[in-house]
Amino acid sequence: MSTSAYDLMTGLLAVHLAGFAAWSGFLAGVLLLGPGGLQLLRWSLIAMPISLASGWALAVVQYGGPEDWPWAVNAMQTAGLAMAVVLLVTWFGGVLLVRDSEASRDADAREQAMRRLNRLVAIDLLLAVMNLGFAVIGRYG
Repeated sequence: MSTSAYDLMTGLLAVHLAGFAAWSGFLAGVLLLGPGGLQLLRWSLIAMPISLASGWALAVVQYGGPEDWPWAVNAMQTAGLAMAVVLLVTWFGGVLLVRDSEASRDADAREQAMRRLNRLVAIDLLLAVMNLGFAVIGRYG
């Protein structure tokens, strides 16, 4: 492998890992901070496409076309897309429910909306842990 290809892969991997760490870290922050952490979902929405795009670019540079990708890359891609869907549902569904309940000043509705939102964030974090497992097993398994 040439030095320039190695440098490209190293840079893409760094961007990909930073994007994944930010995406999942901001999700964890939402659970830890409660309603005050909802703004972190915006940052997850920024990190998500960075992580996905850099992962696809890394796979193409390293393996070529999708037909040549190993099972672990396909598993990570599937889990990443599932994470993206859950994040979008969380943002466009869960956050709007919380905002509507805050506007109506209904404490019970707000509590129920926060439980739903936290459930979605927890599902996304579970997918992130699975994704990390695919990466480790694919590399060392």
